[in-house]
Amino acid sequence: VTWGEVDEPTFKLMLEKTDVGFIRAGVEQWRRYYDDTGGFHRLLAMPSYSLNQDLYLERSRAWIDFGLTRPHWPQMVIGYEYQSKKGAESTLQWGPVGGKNIYPSPKEVDEHTHIIKFDLTQEMAGWHIEDSARVEFYQLDTSRDDAIAFTTGPRPDTIERVREKSSHVQGANSIRVEKQIKDWWLLSSGYLFSKYDGDASLNQTTLDANNLPTFGRYWSTENITRRRDSHVFSVANLLQPVDSLSASVGVQSEWTHQEGFGNIHLDAGDPNVPGFFFLGPATIASDLDKTRTMENIAVRFTKIPRTILFAEARLEQEDIGQFERKDGAVAEQFLRDTDATNDRRDWRAGFNTSPWRWLALSAHYRGRVSDSDYDHRRDIALQGDGYSAFITARTIRGDEVQAKLVLRPSAWLKTTLTYERVATDYRTVTGPISGDITPGGDINAGNYDADVYGFNLTLTPFRQIYFSGVFTYSDTRTVTAHRNFSAIVPYRGDTYSFIGSANCALNVTTDLQVAYAFSQTDFGQDNVTDGLPLGINYTRHSLLAGISRKFSERVKAGLRYGFYSYAEPSSGGANDYTAHGVFATLAFKWQ
Repeated sequence: VTWGEVDEPTFKLMLEKTDVGFIRAGVEQWRRYYDDTGGFHRLLAMPSYSLNQDLYLERSRAWIDFGLTRPHWPQMVIGYEYQSKKGAESTLQWGPVGGKNIYPSPKEVDEHTHIIKFDLTQEMAGWHIEDSARVEFYQLDTSRDDAIAFTTGPRPDTIERVREKSSHVQGANSIRVEKQIKDWWLLSSGYLFSKYDGDASLNQTTLDANNLPTFGRYWSTENITRRRDSHVFSVANLLQPVDSLSASVGVQSEWTHQEGFGNIHLDAGDPNVPGFFFLGPATIASDLDKTRTMENIAVRFTKIPRTILFAEARLEQEDIGQFERKDGAVAEQFLRDTDATNDRRDWRAGFNTSPWRWLALSAHYRGRVSDSDYDHRRDIALQGDGYSAFITARTIRGDEVQAKLVLRPSAWLKTTLTYERVATDYRTVTGPISGDITPGGDINAGNYDADVYGFNLTLTPFRQIYFSGVFTYSDTRTVTAHRNFSAIVPYRGDTYSFIGSANCALNVTTDLQVAYAFSQTDFGQDNVTDGLPLGINYTRHSLLAGISRKFSERVKAGLRYGFYSYAEPSSGGANDYTAHGVFATLAFKWQ
């Protein structure tokens, strides 16, 4: 038995008999806590709001597997697993206060998953064969209250209460075969079939501060169904025609068909006022057909002494046919039928070399390109321009350079210097949008740049003492296109981090450990007068000190103390904390 976060137990059991089989079972349970504070805006009278709720999800997992390991028989495992999540978590669906979306909105979650699994492994005539099957039964029930209007408090004047349910059954079976055809040729192939059948429902009502119906939206669904079938086939080869050259070549193709259908009600108005509540029955449908092919190739050359040259590339072609429709007694009727193609290319080349034992150098360049084109065969909308049908093309180009230098001037000293440069450009081609929103054409939609520097130091001045420290610094900047809108500013900042640890062996049975971690970032953007003060500034410290002692070959114990400090000025201090922790462990080994 071990203890994890917030003192929740984990129990694992394994019984095994050689050449017969085994039983594996276990139970895990833990909690994850969430912040109940919303956004922060320092110009408001109440710059942030807290619900004063203890938000957490109780997570559980239990499993049992039965295995058969008889010699000369197929190796088989059959098992069952149960997973659950229950409780409340925070969301970013913040409600408006004074025109700013900062009021928090947690979500109640009740999730259950049952999994039945079967695995088979067999060796036959030099072929290695694996078959793995899974069937999943899933059910999810969520609810949340989103603030719609807030004036004097203490709670919102109007909320939207949203209840969502979904369930599905999904089955998948994969088969993999592998054989060493020649000494220099390894062949592997696989096939995956997956089938999904699910449904979902939604119920949304608008309530006032007294939990009574009021003017707003009353949306609901009778039943939304979705079905999906997927087929994936792959072939891979590992080749070594000569001693100094090796290559891997692989191809994978995928086909997916998905369809969804359902009846919805987009009712709106005030149910308390006769004649002022409007019904909006509608039907929605969405179908998707996707075909994707991927090719991979990688080459390694080792003929040069103490040097490895490598190059690899990944190509991908994707075709998507998507149909979407909503019709009925609603104003937002539309019909879209779009064919899309995407061509991705990702390649990398570099080297690793160590001409002397005290020096090692490695570097690589990586390039990425993603080109997408959209053919909107039909785009029918009763209101405005169809989003996102006005987008006709998109290109993403990225470059990455990375280098690492390792120096070992002596047996007790090792240093590592690293540098990484990343740059990505986003371009979008659109058609014109009415209302003088955009004339259309080629738009430089965004740009991302980052420089990351690192330094690592390892010291072992004495056999009993070990020290390791890592320092990194990054400078990043993200810019997005806008039409002179002052609320949108470049998102830029610096991040500093350090992680250090030291171990000291007092004797053969007792060790001392100390670890310290520090991180700081300044991504806060000074646009509070024109928009939300987006970005985060924080400083975090953590210190761990402990002692461990080995009492015998079977018994080992440890005691640790931890101190943690976190400050976040960009949230007005709402997320600041100081924490202390004491951790005790006892390990007992049965022989």
